Amino acid sequence: MNKKIWKHLVMVVISLLLVSFLVGYLPYVLTSFLYKMWKFNPSDWLAATINGLLGFILAMILMSVLMMLLRPQRDRRLQPIIDSMKRISSGEYDRAHLNESRIKGYSMSFLSRNVNRMAEELTLREKLNQEFISNVSHEIQSPLTAIKGFTHVLRNPELTIAERTHYLDIIERESNRLSNLSTNMQKLSWLKELNLDMKIQNFRLDQQLREVVLTMEYHWSQKDIELSVHLQETQCLANEELLNQVWMNLLDNAIKFTPNGGQIRIDLTNTHRGLVVEIRDNGIGMTADEQNRIFERFYKSDRSRNREKKGSGLGLSIVQKIVELHHGKISVSSVPNDGTTFTVHLTNGELETNEK
Repeated sequence: MNKKIWKHLVMVVISLLLVSFLVGYLPYVLTSFLYKMWKFNPSDWLAATINGLLGFILAMILMSVLMMLLRPQRDRRLQPIIDSMKRISSGEYDRAHLNESRIKGYSMSFLSRNVNRMAEELTLREKLNQEFISNVSHEIQSPLTAIKGFTHVLRNPELTIAERTHYLDIIERESNRLSNLSTNMQKLSWLKELNLDMKIQNFRLDQQLREVVLTMEYHWSQKDIELSVHLQETQCLANEELLNQVWMNLLDNAIKFTPNGGQIRIDLTNTHRGLVVEIRDNGIGMTADEQNRIFERFYKSDRSRNREKKGSGLGLSIVQKIVELHHGKISVSSVPNDGTTFTVHLTNGELETNEK
């Protein structure tokens, strides 16, 4: 047993003896002296009541004196924590860290640990907010620059109709980029506010996936992509509209990064652990670093930046948020130049399952 524990035990024993003396023995001695001096002989019940009341008063006086004596020491221990919280309130999170080894007492150590944790979380949140603002500014500035530049070019009266049409197409495309960015940012904000009371219903997940494939048929057929589906007949209990957004985004990505004449495969299986949807392509693939960052807001790999079709970098962030709202999980596996597979795991809310 270390010295600190022994010290606390001794302090507890001394405190108990002192309280017992004040509450029990001292009131008895005082009242006995007074009764004898005043020649008063109270009943046992009255004497016990007087002794108890006097003991309580003495104990309160002792506690008040101790609080007054210990207050400066308590204030000295609290001062670093108070200073740290003042720095946090003024936004100086990096200067708010406390040296926990110098904090004495269990309660003070517990408080300092939580203050440090709060400062670290606020620092991280501020960093993410700054990165978010920087990314938004970059994404907005790029299409605005293009729109402004080509609007200036269109003032040239010597342009041919074909050139004007080309520049107008660029302006329209960049305007759509701005519109999509705004829509996706609003969607992300809405998803963050969405709680567990979101509307859920029972629907056929395999039918939903087939409808998504048909909706995107123009895009994958234009690239002569061979698209195959292997789906079990599966009932799913979820928000149908939100999950539809997941499949649309994932299939759109697969089409975007699969070359002409490539292959895409969609699998839906129902296991005892839940529903599993896999969307696999044989496109350009991703590096390990890209896979680690692919769900970050506004992240776009160098490969995707060079493609003709650019996005806002929010699609997969939205997908991940929707899957998490359904208590599911999404993962990615990929090999550069050998394709990518996105796997979505959902909780099993089916009524019945028949394999096709």
